[in-house]
Amino acid sequence: MKSLSSAVAYSVLDLFYPPHCAVCERPFLDNERAFLCRECDTKIERIDQSHVCRCGIPLPKVLDLCPSCAQSERVFEQIRSFGWYEEHDEDQVLSALIKIFKYGGERALTPLLAGYLVEAGESLRPWIEQITFVPMTRKKEHERGFNQAELLARELGRLWKIPVVRALEKVKETKPQASLPYKARRENVRGAFRLAKFPPCASILIVDDVCTSSATLSECAQVLKDGGVERVYGLTVARAAPPADAQ
Repeated sequence: MKSLSSAVAYSVLDLFYPPHCAVCERPFLDNERAFLCRECDTKIERIDQSHVCRCGIPLPKVLDLCPSCAQSERVFEQIRSFGWYEEHDEDQVLSALIKIFKYGGERALTPLLAGYLVEAGESLRPWIEQITFVPMTRKKEHERGFNQAELLARELGRLWKIPVVRALEKVKETKPQASLPYKARRENVRGAFRLAKFPPCASILIVDDVCTSSATLSECAQVLKDGGVERVYGLTVARAAPPADAQ
């Protein structure tokens, strides 16, 4: 009886609010209840995971590290991201999805985006003891009503059956990373995070929605390593391509 009632309720909703794609808003052509139409799904620019640098950028087969990672201290074992992100491209599907989720408050997109994390991070799963997320300040989280990184981390933990912990706290407000020049982003987040109380572990995965320059993830990772975590991994739904002069 309960399933019949649900079916009737959905039928009434569909009559007045036909199910449509979250991005292009075109009504679905079949009975499948989803958030993204097939056409928009095919437009997502997925990152080739076959040969990537530890920062997550795809590499030519002849290289093991990008120039930036070759010249910097190793903080992460590996960062992985599902697809490319373009802040100012209104036609970029993955960017649109994340903005709807993050700024539009569409928490119902959590399972879809967490599924992208599963796909991109499958090779990391055997090495992960705990999952955490990039925190927000209490004020910012109160204003938004949720932390999108925490929602994704907790859904990923449920899917992978790995404990999710609040390992970090954000103690300083920062400017949006996307609004800053690439080279100013590391300084923007310096000292913004501190270690929280959580069960000790040797390896941990940090989850976030977008990696723009890896500055935020790297700052979080350094705090965790200074706190005694041996191996830190990163996983995001999307990442922005680095500018040519950053390679």
